Amino acid sequence: MEHRRFSGVGYTLQCIRTAKFKTFLIALRFAGAFSHETLNVRAILPELLLDGTRKSPSREALQQRMDGLYGLSVTPSTDKVGRASVIGFDLKAVDGRYLPDGFPTLIPALDLLQEIIYQPKQFRGNFRKKNIQEEVRLLREEFEAEYADKPEWAYQRFMKLMFAGELHQFRAKGDPETLGDLRAEDCLRAYQDLLANDQVTILAVGDFDPEVLASAIASRFRFGGKGGGAPLLDSETAPLREPRLIRESGDLSQARIHLGFRWPIRFGDSDFYAATLANAVLGEFDHSRLFRKIREEHSLCYFIQSQYDSNKGCLSVHAGTDPEQVDRVLALIAENLEGLRRGDLSDEELALAKESVAKRIRQNADSPESLAMLDFLYHRLLDREYSPEASLARLAAVQKEDVLAALGRLRPDLTYVAEGRVSP
Repeated sequence: MEHRRFSGVGYTLQCIRTAKFKTFLIALRFAGAFSHETLNVRAILPELLLDGTRKSPSREALQQRMDGLYGLSVTPSTDKVGRASVIGFDLKAVDGRYLPDGFPTLIPALDLLQEIIYQPKQFRGNFRKKNIQEEVRLLREEFEAEYADKPEWAYQRFMKLMFAGELHQFRAKGDPETLGDLRAEDCLRAYQDLLANDQVTILAVGDFDPEVLASAIASRFRFGGKGGGAPLLDSETAPLREPRLIRESGDLSQARIHLGFRWPIRFGDSDFYAATLANAVLGEFDHSRLFRKIREEHSLCYFIQSQYDSNKGCLSVHAGTDPEQVDRVLALIAENLEGLRRGDLSDEELALAKESVAKRIRQNADSPESLAMLDFLYHRLLDREYSPEASLARLAAVQKEDVLAALGRLRPDLTYVAEGRVSP
């Protein structure tokens, strides 16, 4: 793979040239500050831009043009990365060299993406109210479905309690409590702010000449870039406090257990790979300690898994069990975690964890989207290009003592047990 980086007007272009794929990816990332005041409007903004353009004033008309470019697709997204709200547009198209007629798809694809970004369908200089109402309706239906999905709602309740007073309690997809407050003026202001102030990165993965691509993009895209972006790591955290236990009950058929730990190890830290392996050993995979000891040996859980959020610096454990088994499951989780922290970690467990994480790294190298996102993070946070080979080498260098040291830095914060429906 060949990595090239270019500076444009208000944006950075990161290009990965590779002949590995028969498609190419052009991904736009708009990074602005994540805030409760703008999370709803930024959640629906990318969908509004894909509602139509001046030339193709409906989703159907826009889709017909994409179909005419051999199935070109544009996938919108809004994510929270650290303390940044990141709006994305991923354009994926077939490389013309693999088409029967050899049609060059790159330039028409860039023209279409430019049109989506700069010429959205509007009425009298603003987004149409009916389109905004439709996107709000769809998002509200998602929230209602989530509330009906009691386990998912229990997880969101845990997040609210664990990170009360921190921005991390909110999701990029919006806040149902304030969703109804959106106005057309808010959407227009957010759109203008995105073009003028967001830190913009354009990511390209495919078999193209980087210089030609950079020239084609420079003639089509210009941004303000006045805001300087937002940190992709979230250092906001609560002061150390006594671990909390909160139990709520209702009519859930099974209990949901969520344990939250503060873990001051973030992406890019020297012990990041040790923490990654510690999570793999503890509960990320079906060969991990919690799954084997609690689900398989004791048959106490329907599922059990741990998650490491390296942008925030926290670890969580999630499990589903019968209500009468909650205390036993909690005791076994504590027992197994304490055993690991005391050094009860076999060479076989560590080797399995390394192989599973290495497999994921190799799989990411087979995905244009994963390559682009990782290159985005590495450049923004570490000021270097992403290399799967370098990541595998750093992973292999981690020793047992490094994993144990990382586990020793875990600090329990909240144990939340939902044994029934939780009020929003």
